[in-house]
Amino acid sequence: MIVLAAFLIAQAVAPSPSPVATGVPTPGAAPQPLPIQASATPAVPQSGPTASPLPAPTSTTTPNPYAYRFVPHQPDHVAPGTPQIFAVYLNSKDLHSLGPILIKVSTSPDVVKVVSQNGSSAGVVPMISPGDFEATSKLPKIPFIASGIEIYIDFIATGPTGAKTTVRVPVKII
Repeated sequence: MIVLAAFLIAQAVAPSPSPVATGVPTPGAAPQPLPIQASATPAVPQSGPTASPLPAPTSTTTPNPYAYRFVPHQPDHVAPGTPQIFAVYLNSKDLHSLGPILIKVSTSPDVVKVVSQNGSSAGVVPMISPGDFEATSKLPKIPFIASGIEIYIDFIATGPTGAKTTVRVPVKII
């Protein structure tokens, strides 16, 4: 491959034999450059194709931002119209005060709304596609006294009929 590239570069740089230009254009012909005059010093091209190494292959996979996956116990029999939460993904089980929180909730396709709630704080997790709800946010400032405690974030899925199901996900506040 490198030999072929070097050959093609040499062909592109080397002057090719051409008829003597008279300075009078031939009707219907594209303008031709004047031939290079021979000189005592070899001609060095000012610009032109140069051999360069091929770029290194890059990975097409993106890292998974969800390091913590919580899979709730699924009931043996689900009544028709009951929404289900199959898994909740977070960026970490250890969440930092004023730090980011990435949320992904996988649900049954009939779920129309997902809310995350802790105490009196609640927020809607937007639907990306049926069964896929995702959000990116920032945690509020958490008092130093709460550092290191385990809390639960409730994820509430609502179906089209208003039926709800709740999954409690344990996390640690740091």
